Amino acid sequence: MRPMHSFPSPVSRGRSLAALTVLAATAAALAAWLAGCTGSGSVCEGAGCVPGPPVADAGVDTGLDAAPPDAGPEAGPDAAPPPAYSFVVAGDTQFATTSCTSGVSEREAVPEVIRSLGPTFVLHTGDLMDHGYEDGAYAHFESCWANLLAEVPFFPTSGNHDMGSGAIWDYKAYLEERLLTTNAAVWGAGYDSEFIIAYEDDPTEYSTDFNNPSHQDVLPSGVSFETFYAVRSQNAYILSFEQGTRWWTNTPTSWVETHLQAAHGDPTVDHVVVIMHHPMYSTTMDEASSGGCVEPVREPYEQLFRDYDVTLVLSGHAHVYDRFYVPDDGSPTHEEPPPASYPHDGQAVHYIVTGGGGGPLPNGCNPGPPPKPELSYDYSQARNCGYHVTRIEVDGAELTVSVIGVEGDGTAYSTEIWDQFQIL
Repeated sequence: MRPMHSFPSPVSRGRSLAALTVLAATAAALAAWLAGCTGSGSVCEGAGCVPGPPVADAGVDTGLDAAPPDAGPEAGPDAAPPPAYSFVVAGDTQFATTSCTSGVSEREAVPEVIRSLGPTFVLHTGDLMDHGYEDGAYAHFESCWANLLAEVPFFPTSGNHDMGSGAIWDYKAYLEERLLTTNAAVWGAGYDSEFIIAYEDDPTEYSTDFNNPSHQDVLPSGVSFETFYAVRSQNAYILSFEQGTRWWTNTPTSWVETHLQAAHGDPTVDHVVVIMHHPMYSTTMDEASSGGCVEPVREPYEQLFRDYDVTLVLSGHAHVYDRFYVPDDGSPTHEEPPPASYPHDGQAVHYIVTGGGGGPLPNGCNPGPPPKPELSYDYSQARNCGYHVTRIEVDGAELTVSVIGVEGDGTAYSTEIWDQFQIL
């Protein structure tokens, strides 16, 4: 990653006093956590915790010991090899509580394909269930993905189907159990060192009542149920947002900036990844306020992603595969065919919509809609429509991203690589 920027000026960023107060409180909580931290990996709750460089438990070699700040490629023959691992991303499974397929056999094929890829962990971009408010919804999700979830840690984010009609409370309970208990049981010894989790680390009390919003200088919707969290694993720093639709953009920008600043200033972090349900760029949804409204989601966060060199932003909501390469200077990047590789230079952000986990496909799935005079088309790199997963292979500071189409069911399926590119 590039050397850390100087901290953005409050005046140049246009923040109000209230916004600065929240940011200062979050930063103070981070300082308090750092002051009280013993240096070992842990799950962090309350009191403001930002994942720092993981340190292996005594007697457990996780390969996560942080290199000294001045260590680099010339660190010598005994230097640890760069981390090599992979993770898989899926979204919009939208299971019904009465079925694991609801007529879409690929809903059962997707977790089996993920298993076959052997990831270190799995991310979900939201809409785990169709009706998250129904009794037993998330237990049913666990049963449909039982084989996969028994093998690897699973890190979800909330979608609108996980939030509406009071579903957010059931989702929050499920999230907490998964982050703090189930994943640890699946991984076994060393989970707390391998996956440093910051959950409920923002000391600010936000409203949960849409009729009585609060902190709208830093919280776009004025409401948050605080299901946002961060995970540090090896050389990746992952932020999971609470964000369902354009109206439910519930992740405080102050919290986001605190974590992005920490990640950007850490020389052992090579990749900063954001998972959020609603996309910021799309060839499926209109940018106008009367349409899909990607602009209201883009506005609160995009400059932060640019300032702190976010590598990948992974989302769902649109049940397609859509990829965009958005440079910091705003120059159009669309070309056919797209490049096979991109520089990992902190000068652009990759936005990937990967919403093909099983939810109904849009009408007129392929070919896609004709280009429109919107920003998304200026940055479009690739698109496809169908059921799929996205695999990200990490080799030190390099990434290989493969989008894999899925057809069939849980016992007989086929796969096809739709798109593949590298960030070097």
